[in-house]
Amino acid sequence: MANCFNTRVEEARAAIPSITAEEAAIRHAGGALFIDPRPAEAIAKTTGRIPGAIVLPLDRLEAGDVPAEVRAHAGAVVTACQAGPMGALAAHALAKAGVQTVAFVEGGTQAWIDAGHRTEY
Repeated sequence: MANCFNTRVEEARAAIPSITAEEAAIRHAGGALFIDPRPAEAIAKTTGRIPGAIVLPLDRLEAGDVPAEVRAHAGAVVTACQAGPMGALAAHALAKAGVQTVAFVEGGTQAWIDAGHRTEY
């Protein structure tokens, strides 16, 4: 199972651009839509989420269940999990669903915190 997950992450990383926490902060200030693909319980027990991030579990995104507000967002969409892999998978799922400008935060919310930015719970 782990190899299957790792293979999927590698495919997502090859297909979707990653951005640094600093680039994510610039996009955040510019109105990008942020998505955290972790279950709410995981967010609460770990790093929190980037302020304003919508919680959309990865399994929902991979099933093609992308809310209209995400599909209709005219600007950039950025995904971030705790460390990066689920963010990459979520960004890939969004791109497959037709979201045009999508990226994921390399290192996830932990990189965001390490860069000096706050999170929310």
